[in-house]
Amino acid sequence: MSHKIRNIHLYPVPLLVIFVAGLLMISWGRWDGWDADGFRLYFTQPIMQTTLYDFAWILAALTLLIHQDARRVGVTYWWIIPFYPFMPGIGVLLYLINRQAVIRGKGGTPPPLGGDYPAPKMRTARRL
Repeated sequence: MSHKIRNIHLYPVPLLVIFVAGLLMISWGRWDGWDADGFRLYFTQPIMQTTLYDFAWILAALTLLIHQDARRVGVTYWWIIPFYPFMPGIGVLLYLINRQAVIRGKGGTPPPLGGDYPAPKMRTARRL
């Protein structure tokens, strides 16, 4: 795997630009779908409610991981939560941009996400 792909979290600004450009491209010509009726449909269809429920659990797990990273690095993250209902990707990318700025402001280089934790000890299965 190339260095840039392995350390993609170190390039949040280009990722944010790509995300917003892609969002504009797929929405081009369909701006009328972003009205009140579009949001009502989005929240009232059973398939969307199921997807939103699943998405909420994913965002809860992601928030826990971001919380741990923010504590380790010394940055805040609460301000990304208002992005969750509609554009969580933007909130997470803005967190990564803020994370880099704070670390570089302290004179450091951004550590890898998740840290350098030792590998867990593997237990062997007991025979019955």
